[in-house]
Amino acid sequence: MHNANYIKRIPLIALTLFAFAISPLWADDSSQADLTLGVFNFDFPRLGADEASQIKAVESIGYSGLVMNIGSKKNLGLLKRYQEVIEDVPFKAYAGFLVVDLAGNLAAQNAHIDNAIPILKKSDAKLWVIVLAKDGKKVKREQIVTFLRSAAERCRVAGVELVIYPHGPGGNPRNDILIQTAEEAIPYVEEIGSDNLFISLHLCHEIRGGNGDRLDEVAARVEPWLRLPSISGADIDAVNEREGWERGIQPLVMGDYDSSQLLKALKSVDYKGPVILHTFGLQKAAADHHQTSFKKYQEMVEELD
Repeated sequence: MHNANYIKRIPLIALTLFAFAISPLWADDSSQADLTLGVFNFDFPRLGADEASQIKAVESIGYSGLVMNIGSKKNLGLLKRYQEVIEDVPFKAYAGFLVVDLAGNLAAQNAHIDNAIPILKKSDAKLWVIVLAKDGKKVKREQIVTFLRSAAERCRVAGVELVIYPHGPGGNPRNDILIQTAEEAIPYVEEIGSDNLFISLHLCHEIRGGNGDRLDEVAARVEPWLRLPSISGADIDAVNEREGWERGIQPLVMGDYDSSQLLKALKSVDYKGPVILHTFGLQKAAADHHQTSFKKYQEMVEELD
């Protein structure tokens, strides 16, 4: 008799759960989850003496997660320590990035990537790769394709997404960055045809590539593969910078470029996911730049509506 009553109650339980799932409150929470703001960890040390205090500081401001350099064994250890802290808080490790020198010792670099993949998997984090050739050495297109195809497959087997990190030319002209804008990544993704190879769209690097006034078009072209776009304050003519990123990456409250153009472009392609605040080189910026940038970002998101 007890079992019969339980069975009779199942349709009511199911109906209640369904009603809750489609309630306006749930819908609002879902929309709030889109375009949340993550942050690079370049400036974390002055936020706290250890990983726990650093995470607490950025989470208390409102950031939803972090991304970081994992190009060394030391940095992989740092990611592990962040992961230990993140286990106890609603905060994510979105991605780890590294530079791959296709003119260097690729076997050693691939071994490091293979060590990083299971660590990233623990946080459901993505692997970002910047591909370059150091010291002016020449790299054939086939080498780029071969590396990306292999890395995408190894990541796919482990359940980790591989994302191309387009990066504008740095201060050292002898380091030839091979994929500098989001659109430059498209032919590689199309040729490789993997379901586990994606593209990021970084505002600072698109400005450096001369695309600051056509972000809608760029976003539309990379939309099928778009992951982890990043935002920063910038100057309109930062494309003319030859050394450093002083005007290409600034707190969001600085610079004469309207950074909300990135968010409008993302909205135009219905992007779902986090945006990352770029903080490279801001160690000497105002101590409260994380707070002021977060506040400015929220104002930008509100203006989208």
